[in-house]
Amino acid sequence: LDDFNLRNAPTKKPSTVAVWKQVVQMLKTYMPEGIMLADVTTGHAKAFLAKLQARVKEGTMRPTTVHKRMGFARQFFQDAVDWEYIPKNPFASRTVKTSSPSTKSNVEVPRETIESILKHCDPTWAAIVGLARYGGLRTPSETLSLKWGDIDFENRRMSVPEPKVEHHEGRGVRSCPLFPELAPLLENLFAEATENLGRYPSREDYVIGKDAYRKAAMRAGGWANCNLRSQFLKLLRRAGVAPWPRLFHSMRATRQTELERSFTMQVVCSWLGNTESIAKKS
Repeated sequence: LDDFNLRNAPTKKPSTVAVWKQVVQMLKTYMPEGIMLADVTTGHAKAFLAKLQARVKEGTMRPTTVHKRMGFARQFFQDAVDWEYIPKNPFASRTVKTSSPSTKSNVEVPRETIESILKHCDPTWAAIVGLARYGGLRTPSETLSLKWGDIDFENRRMSVPEPKVEHHEGRGVRSCPLFPELAPLLENLFAEATENLGRYPSREDYVIGKDAYRKAAMRAGGWANCNLRSQFLKLLRRAGVAPWPRLFHSMRATRQTELERSFTMQVVCSWLGNTESIAKKS
């Protein structure tokens, strides 16, 4: 398992490697002490799955997490088969089955709700909410990576950094319209930044000028939620709005659905940086 990490980690994002390490530790914890790789059987794999499912019943793990953890374990042992360390994969999906929810629990977030929230936002938070709901940006990674040089007010375009998929060939930045609902929010934030700095923000200045958010989010294991969710919940309370499931994901998904009423899915996916299959699931 250590060999697997050494060979594959350089091409993966830190967040992926961090999850690998978690799964490796689970295998070491839940498998019989001292067991050799070649001695792991399908029975051991099923017992491992049962241990994870017990955590679901305890409320310390979600079914989706179990499905993903089992998928990584299957990947590790398939790699061992490929290198001929073992003759077969004890975690093969045909014998050790898990299920993943076919749909995500995103909900529609109406414009009326967003407009009532924006009344309680300062310019920075108005931009964060607007980028998620009207720009369809992934939050926090894309929202906190956006710089003023990425915003073309004159031509009404944005170049959106894509930390989540930058390791894929041909990905890393996408172009999308500076949507009319979003433009005034960014213009207002630009004016405030100009006043605070005593100059126009430079191309390298971040749109969301909260370095503490970036410091909290950009961890060794990759992007984390930092404290945007807790701050947003406070805003919702002030606005008298009940929280909805998957706060930022649902705003992005709502924008996807909204745009598809006027444009083809292919065009919308190019703007929001996802695939048609992932868009349908979300």
